[in-house]
Amino acid sequence: MRKPAAIVMLLANLALPFALSSGALAWLPEGVRLALAFAALVLLPGHALLAATRALPPGGPWLSSGWALGLGVAWMGLQVLATRMLGLPFTVLSPWAGATAALPWALALARANAGPKALASAADPGDDPVLSRAALAAVLLAALVAAVHCARLGTPVSYYTDSPDHIGTVRRMIAGGDAFPTDAFFRDAGAAGADPRKGLWHPIVALIAKTAGVDPLPAWRLLAALMAPLFVLNAAAFAFELGGSTAAAVGAWALLLTYGGSLAAPYLREAVFATKLADQLALATATAVLADLRLRSASSRAAAISLALGAVAAHVFASLQFAVVFGSLWVGVLVRDRGLSREAKRLFATALALGLACLPYLLWRARLSYAPNNVIHTEPQGLLTLWDGATIVSYGVLWDWLGTAWLLFPLSWWVWTKASRRTPVLYLLTTSLACASLMFCPPVVAILRPKLGYLTMRFVWLLPLAGALAFAVTESWKALRAGPALSRVRGGVALAGVVFLVHLPLLDAVHVLSRPQDVLAAQAKTSVERWKDALAWMDRELPKGSVVLSDPATSYSIPMMTRHWVATLVDQHSSPNDSLGLARILDARDALDPYATWERTREVTRRWGVTAIALNDRFAETPRLDYWAPSRGWYTLARARFDAHPEAFERVYDSGDFVVYAIRTAALDTLAAAPTPRPFVRPYDPARDTLAAAMGADLPELAGAHVEPAVVRAGDSVTVTLDWRAPRALPAGSYLVAVRVDRDMPADFSAPEWIEKPARKLYEISHGRLYRFRRDHLPVNGAYGPDLWRPGEVVRESAVLNLPRDLAPGEWRVEVRMLRQPHYPNYRLSDIFFHRDYYSGVKVSTLRVEAPSTPERGL
Repeated sequence: MRKPAAIVMLLANLALPFALSSGALAWLPEGVRLALAFAALVLLPGHALLAATRALPPGGPWLSSGWALGLGVAWMGLQVLATRMLGLPFTVLSPWAGATAALPWALALARANAGPKALASAADPGDDPVLSRAALAAVLLAALVAAVHCARLGTPVSYYTDSPDHIGTVRRMIAGGDAFPTDAFFRDAGAAGADPRKGLWHPIVALIAKTAGVDPLPAWRLLAALMAPLFVLNAAAFAFELGGSTAAAVGAWALLLTYGGSLAAPYLREAVFATKLADQLALATATAVLADLRLRSASSRAAAISLALGAVAAHVFASLQFAVVFGSLWVGVLVRDRGLSREAKRLFATALALGLACLPYLLWRARLSYAPNNVIHTEPQGLLTLWDGATIVSYGVLWDWLGTAWLLFPLSWWVWTKASRRTPVLYLLTTSLACASLMFCPPVVAILRPKLGYLTMRFVWLLPLAGALAFAVTESWKALRAGPALSRVRGGVALAGVVFLVHLPLLDAVHVLSRPQDVLAAQAKTSVERWKDALAWMDRELPKGSVVLSDPATSYSIPMMTRHWVATLVDQHSSPNDSLGLARILDARDALDPYATWERTREVTRRWGVTAIALNDRFAETPRLDYWAPSRGWYTLARARFDAHPEAFERVYDSGDFVVYAIRTAALDTLAAAPTPRPFVRPYDPARDTLAAAMGADLPELAGAHVEPAVVRAGDSVTVTLDWRAPRALPAGSYLVAVRVDRDMPADFSAPEWIEKPARKLYEISHGRLYRFRRDHLPVNGAYGPDLWRPGEVVRESAVLNLPRDLAPGEWRVEVRMLRQPHYPNYRLSDIFFHRDYYSGVKVSTLRVEAPSTPERGL
């Protein structure tokens, strides 16, 4: 960096935080203020540190902002830690971030006018060390599309995402000045509120929002548009290291189109999440380490260490990534070079240096917050049992988070092995083999699962899909253009195969970019902003320090948009350290139960210090939660119960579909009326309840079932009425009722039993007809949990099944099964291939399905 440019950027970095914090730039739109704060606190100091190290990413200066992101996160994280050591609230950094940035800029000025060493040899001899103009244009266009996509749709903020969790934490940080709050959601959490999933990135987001004068909610949604383009730049830098300019252009677009499966998935728009940021900074670190193996300079090693610090500051999971990818790469180099070669020694030293640099922070974080004992987190989940005693991570994570493109990895192993003299290609091979071993080797999974829980599923994010696609496309294209005839055929086949693997993400991209309104409409159905006016009132009018009792989905939104605490959260979103996470969920269910005793309500409100109750009827549909969920009928009955006693529950806010009560403790203590009998519960009658179909150990039995009507057209609805009985007291947990409609396959279908299920799916796709479908629901819609059922009673529920229009006509069987399963279900290998699987249940009725009626044409 030249000295005049460094001086200009220093002055901008000094002035921006003061101007923003003082309100001098309040006239600017909040998006612009947020971008300026992000630049002043993170990107500009990061560029200064990058200039001080005299390092550039492979591909040249146009890609340097991706690395500047990592160095800036490391720099701000160190400052946050410094305030903690000094006993100061970290928010004091907001107006002074410009002044502290003087140090990295002083280092940059001291080394100004000395060309960056990394640029001089940023590619193999004979290659252009920087992006070609065409490749640069392609990379910048991909970055622009990423920014526009994220700006138009924003980070998803629904009760099914992690956003309310993160935003609530950021809001509490700003309010209290504590970078590691234990009371982000629960006033009484104590040490159980410490969350190892949240590192230094959250206080950095809080500083950006505070400096910009932007509320944490819009700040969180807008930051993705600023960060996703930087992810594209980092993918381009890694791909450039693999294969030069063409690979960089392909890698940039590959990340844009396939990140998390496709653009239709929310993951690119979650670029602001600490996990996503850490994954991408870990990839940037890997790029820097690979570059260091070529350059062998102090600058290249310093860049790798600094990026590693940024990744670990964002999320401690990055440390596991480094252990996996650099450990496996080192083994790969040893095998390839048949000994401790010069490159192996350099890799070992660099990996050891970045590990030692991160170690003090990791040890401190482990001591501060790592004590997982929340059964929702620690229960075995997301697993696939091969045979008794042999368990692996479910293959479903590959389809869910990589789409069909995951097949590129096993298909490329032989090709990568032949090209492994190129260390970046060896990285693709060793990283994918290491991930496969960690997730799909039973002895390894048996060791890791008790320590990492469902985090074992996250290893799939270590796979550098964009780099793998970049290599496949560029190598196939080279063979297609310049090789002998057989090589051209192979190149053409390989390129066609790659296109086939990514054709669904390509179609998704066309749809999402051309019709963003479809995504916005789907998001709106589950967005917590549906009741933002009620939350604004609660923040403004409820007394400071209120503890609000509500359903899990509504509770999840309250800390996100108000100053207040709650009594429970959605499913797995309480801290892994919170041993009371499940108790909180079930306590809220019982206290708000329209048929509960007042004694139970008093017990819960006292236990959690509840001062207000919120009931919400603005859900577009009943939330699909794990333990219980509010329905429209539940809201009506729960509201009637509290409205009947205004002396104990003063209605302080009422919009018709959202009501808030202030609890009057003295009056609540006097309530003693007997609970209303549950209309869907009756005494068990052995003479009447003769079905007695067992579901399994510690599960209810089915006492009776009825399906009507018995003859329907495809596209119609049927009502399934089920009578359940608990033969003994049942444990608390996440129960699920699966209703499956199944029929025999046509005569022209034939498949061996051991592969019948996938064969059926292929038959359905080729013929455009369904021969099986399933709908799941919570027992009694979650209103009356099986753990409350008594042996002497029968519980009746009804579920409406909307039949798909593409059901094949014929005679169908209706099967029912009840399950108790964790958030991520566990399956058996046989469930993937055999017709009878995890969801197969007891036949309760038959159904005749006729062809759908043809809609009348309009005149």
